[in-house]
Amino acid sequence: MDGFDNLLGGEYLETEVTDAPVNDENNPTKQQHNHNLYDATQVLENIKSDESWLSELKLASFDHMSDLARANCSKCSKKRKYFCYDCCLPLGDPSKTPKLKLPLSVDVLHYPTELISKSTAIHSRVLARDDVEFKEFPNVPEYNAEETILLFPSEDSCFVKDIDCSKIKKVVFIESQWHNTKKILAHPNLKNVRCVKIDLQKTMFWRYQHHGENFLATIEAIYYFFKEYQQAISNGAYNGEYDNLLYYYTFFYNLIQSSYKHSNKDFKRKDNYIK
Repeated sequence: MDGFDNLLGGEYLETEVTDAPVNDENNPTKQQHNHNLYDATQVLENIKSDESWLSELKLASFDHMSDLARANCSKCSKKRKYFCYDCCLPLGDPSKTPKLKLPLSVDVLHYPTELISKSTAIHSRVLARDDVEFKEFPNVPEYNAEETILLFPSEDSCFVKDIDCSKIKKVVFIESQWHNTKKILAHPNLKNVRCVKIDLQKTMFWRYQHHGENFLATIEAIYYFFKEYQQAISNGAYNGEYDNLLYYYTFFYNLIQSSYKHSNKDFKRKDNYIK
């Protein structure tokens, strides 16, 4: 487990809070709970002062996030924080978590060795539950090639802005490490599915990787796709319709930024990452 997993609990969590009583001032659980709230307060302060492009997104309020302690998922009863990545349900008051309606249905092809707890694509399922489904590779459905596109920068892929969007009903994304994508692309049910690509973008992802700054986290790719899709069908106009796809991503980005600035945690740091 790397330093970021320690920070996020390996599950986008901070640190474990047990079910022990919290009315004792000397109770370590209460102290840990208060520490978590303090950390979250620092995150909210970092969000207010953030100067990255994420600060320009039209996002729902994060204020309730500072009150979220680790709790049992209402469906599976496992301890989680912020959301349950198994059930794809938000923690706390669900009315305070943004809910999106996407213009296309989404399939995420998940490679089985990828830890679902580290998946950023899970954010899209939590936030747009009615439109996003996860498919565990190699269980790839048979797709209608005329109505389906796959986001992948293959040699013959075209840009989102250049496709005819009128017949498209589904977009497929891949959730795997780069070296496993060829295995997914070789699946016979993807043979006739057209590949599309987005404009070159720089990642804001906090995990250290060796591929370069243009290799995006999956949720970044999903966001940029829908932003460009909206621009393609509305003569270039975009008014933040799908910004909340980056709701959890932005919160965790600021959590990491806050940790860089305020903690002594030991983890592999990305050069020039502090904003």
